[in-house]
Amino acid sequence: MKRVIIVATLLAGVAAQLGAQQPDSVRARQIRDSIELVRELERMRGDTTRRAMGPQLPPINPRLMPDLSAIADIVGDLSPKGSTQEDATRFAVREVELAIAANVDPYFRADFILGLSDEEGIAIEEAYGTALALPWQLQARIGRFHMPVGKQNTTHRAELHTLEYPYVIQRFLGAEGLKGTGLWISKILAPFGFYQELQVTAVDRFGEADENLLTENPPNKDLAGLGLSARLRNYWDFSESTNLELSASAITGKREQPFNFRLTPPAPDVNAVLARQALYGADLTFRWRPLQQGLYKSFIAQAEFIRQLNARDADPDYLGPSRDFSGAYGFARWQVSRRLHVGGRYDWLEDPELAGETFTAGSGYLEWFPSEFSKLVLAYEHAMPKGVTATNRILLQATFAVGPHRPHPF
Repeated sequence: MKRVIIVATLLAGVAAQLGAQQPDSVRARQIRDSIELVRELERMRGDTTRRAMGPQLPPINPRLMPDLSAIADIVGDLSPKGSTQEDATRFAVREVELAIAANVDPYFRADFILGLSDEEGIAIEEAYGTALALPWQLQARIGRFHMPVGKQNTTHRAELHTLEYPYVIQRFLGAEGLKGTGLWISKILAPFGFYQELQVTAVDRFGEADENLLTENPPNKDLAGLGLSARLRNYWDFSESTNLELSASAITGKREQPFNFRLTPPAPDVNAVLARQALYGADLTFRWRPLQQGLYKSFIAQAEFIRQLNARDADPDYLGPSRDFSGAYGFARWQVSRRLHVGGRYDWLEDPELAGETFTAGSGYLEWFPSEFSKLVLAYEHAMPKGVTATNRILLQATFAVGPHRPHPF
């Protein structure tokens, strides 16, 4: 618009000079031509004087195009005694995540994350709407999401600091983390002078259904069978470069457990009963990133403990867990340079898959970040299940992201 005004001023000045030397008819025609030229320039710019004088509207997206992004997670297994991957491949695209996100209207934002893999085809990883205008500064999601249980479960596998979830999460929550479909409500508080966040959820069921177990009724037939969880996060800033997060989590719900019906089962193919299961745990995260060297130096230390509580049935035909299990991990990562990090993790677990026998593992990681959109990882793991031969794993990972990928969880 400034250019239009300048052009108009110059044209008016020229017209005035010519008008002083020419008859009124010629002068009037020149003024009209100048005005028409200014109007044509305004039409070409899509502006008018009235719009310029009115309120400035924010940019709009007339085609309503959402943000699109994709993350490829590629893994290579160089373990000396054969591949340790589920599909027995040495190199594979473990998963491609396609994310679609946009504001629906002033009240909701929608996020859709699809997982594409050779084994599962297309799966809905997450699909939820977030309410943007709730009272009392509440935030709510409705749909499918990673459950806020523990620290690392809310992070997608391709975005972990390690190649896979800690073993306590794999055994208690699932190899790809725990997801749920339902309602999530959270609120940030600060009654004691430091930040807290309370997250509660109610979902259709606790964990995925086991295809090999069939019960007479689904867990969600009664409201008591829904999956219910709560997490309280506490956050402290010790200095401009150091902070600490301490959280506690719990979840409960009914799950299918194997049962040997010696007599006629209540329905054909029924081989399981519903039994309540609960988890509770705590996680601690320490972060250090100096202001002046934040691009080159940082340190993070993290630990998490989870205990699984299982309902025991006195019936001898009940084949489900007969005890409770516990597990934990400790992780640390040091930033060596702007793009290079080294890290390590120690896992300890009373393994449900080994009847509660102790399982331990130590792993080391060398991570290189060419940019925030790519990552290359070299990992070594030494797993030591009690009573079973120890295994050594050598893994490679490459992840590539395109588009406005979502920020990493804090």
